[in-house]
Amino acid sequence: MDALTITLDAVCLASRIILENGGETYRAEETVERMCHGLKVPQVDVLALPTGLMLTLETDEGNTITRIVRVRNRTINLDRIDRCNDISRHVAEGKMNAEDALKELKSIQQMKPIGQWGMVPASALSAAFFTVMLGGTWLDFAVSFVCGAVVQLVMPPLSRHRVPTLISSMLAGAQVTLLALLGTLVFANVHVEPIIAGAIMPLLPGLATTNAVRDTLRGDLVSGGARIIEAILCAVMLAAGIGLMLSMWGGVGL
Repeated sequence: MDALTITLDAVCLASRIILENGGETYRAEETVERMCHGLKVPQVDVLALPTGLMLTLETDEGNTITRIVRVRNRTINLDRIDRCNDISRHVAEGKMNAEDALKELKSIQQMKPIGQWGMVPASALSAAFFTVMLGGTWLDFAVSFVCGAVVQLVMPPLSRHRVPTLISSMLAGAQVTLLALLGTLVFANVHVEPIIAGAIMPLLPGLATTNAVRDTLRGDLVSGGARIIEAILCAVMLAAGIGLMLSMWGGVGL
């Protein structure tokens, strides 16, 4: 591959890692621009969206190369973003060439996320302590702990089978509510409201909302609007799952 193609591969992979792991669209664009500046690319035009990236590079000889990158899978992994930022800074400062940067970025992309058995206790403790913060008792803490753990066990298989995010959100809300209501059958003094509220807190699209606001304030209206709509729909579907399960529970008279 020639130098321009390697440069294009490196900057595209860097921006893709940012977009796929919860980074803002403006951060993906700035990463491309700064890396290209450090690699002595005279002209670069980039447009990043939550679901894709369009990029054109131009050399001193007038040669141009364009690429469109589709971003299909999005998650949250701030460790990958941090490592990608370190590499982009080294490239921008002239401390790393495109070929070395591409190798490092490929290693970042192949990093294994935190294992499921590490996420289960983290999600369970997060849900449980949110329940206490919202006025729940220590008995509610225990029930919410179970809710958070079970949800974290169920969500990864849904993601692996490519279940749409909105459907997953509705199923998660229904599952949390069902477990909380079952807790009332086992323990007499369980409070359903703080358990449900605490257990759904880790599921709320807080980072997506923050990114939407930041993109909008920086003038990226398309990206900001798309992200805020996605966040609102996720929250609505989560609430729909809760409401559906409460209605079904009341309908059977339990």
